Amino acid sequence: MAVRLEKALELLRSWPAFRVFRHADFRLLWFGALISFTGSQIQMVAQGAYVYEVTGRKTALALVAVFGMLPVTILSPVMGAVVDLFDRRKIIILTSIALFLATAYNAYGASTHTLTIMQIYAVALIGGFVQTVEPTSRQTIVREVVGDQDLAQAVPLQAMTFNIAKSIGPAIGGILTSAFGFATCFWANSISFLAMTFAAMAIKTKTEKSERRPQPIKDLIFEGMLFTMRNPSLRMLFLMEGALSLFGMPYFFQMPAIAKDFFHLDEAGLGVCYTANGLGALTGLITIATLSVRPIKTRIVRNAMSTFAVALAALCVTRNFALALPLFAILGACSISMFNTTNTLFQLISPGQLRGRVLSMHLWAIAGLAPLGNLWMGWIADAFGLPVALGIGGACVAAGAVLAFANRKKLIEPVVVSEPVEREGGGAR
Repeated sequence: MAVRLEKALELLRSWPAFRVFRHADFRLLWFGALISFTGSQIQMVAQGAYVYEVTGRKTALALVAVFGMLPVTILSPVMGAVVDLFDRRKIIILTSIALFLATAYNAYGASTHTLTIMQIYAVALIGGFVQTVEPTSRQTIVREVVGDQDLAQAVPLQAMTFNIAKSIGPAIGGILTSAFGFATCFWANSISFLAMTFAAMAIKTKTEKSERRPQPIKDLIFEGMLFTMRNPSLRMLFLMEGALSLFGMPYFFQMPAIAKDFFHLDEAGLGVCYTANGLGALTGLITIATLSVRPIKTRIVRNAMSTFAVALAALCVTRNFALALPLFAILGACSISMFNTTNTLFQLISPGQLRGRVLSMHLWAIAGLAPLGNLWMGWIADAFGLPVALGIGGACVAAGAVLAFANRKKLIEPVVVSEPVEREGGGAR
């Protein structure tokens, strides 16, 4: 049995898209993130259903996302300097412990039937502060572990952990919520954060810190922002990401309302909607990982944005659940294809000493603008109906895609030089 498993692993590693699994530290990060993200997806179904059941308001669903992303909006460019100046492995360990404790507080409230909406908002806010440093730390460590040569494969495969979790977690969450109640899902999420804690502790790669040269604090804060805005390719990528985050992605946080109001589904049905979205995202990630060796990353970004706009416009008018499932899958595939390809481009274009700060701008475009997007969609949905809100979002994303095609010459494909050094075991050092 062990021999067969080893042969299967060797076959997997021989496929170019999966060759990064030969790095032991990458495998640790990958499995730790997979467990942690799965727990979060399990809770997402229970929490969304709970909030909508208690309040019946789409704005309340939006506010959970707003509190979870508001710190990113305010602090993300600043915290990129923190990631550059401190040990990224220790940042991951400390933030994972903080999330374990915060989510355990919600789980206890759910178990004792004392959980309030304000408690959910408060824990979401704590999670938002963690999001200002944890994703950047984790993603910059990936580059240190695998090196530039394998980075184009590593980024979508690392993101695949989140989308595998999106594929299986919501279905598990829907079943657990229906069978055992909300508390079980909250506890599963809390415990899952320990996996990332132990994975970060076990990493052997020496994580880099930028040189601590004397520098005014304002330069530390704004250097990454200025570099992004002055580089034509990064500036265009930032604007495209921002448009999708602001006008397109708020649909995801309205999924409980879409499932209940459009298709009259319970928690298990909501889990199916999330699962379809996750399977689409997983398919998108496998596709871009396979295509990562080809110089078509900028084309992937433009095409993904255009297709997303069409799918969102179609979702706002369909009331057939069978037709909606492939639309959820397309939305998941397009958003993850775009965001993960831009992630790779940001890392390849940015210089090493600014990597954390520049990557923070990428994350700020995705998550920092999201509170505004969730607020406007929640308000429009309550005031004029969810179909109107989704239609406006689709139209705005389509307009952004047209502008992206009109300015496509500003997006330059970076060239990656192959490295002669073979990285094994602990990865790049």
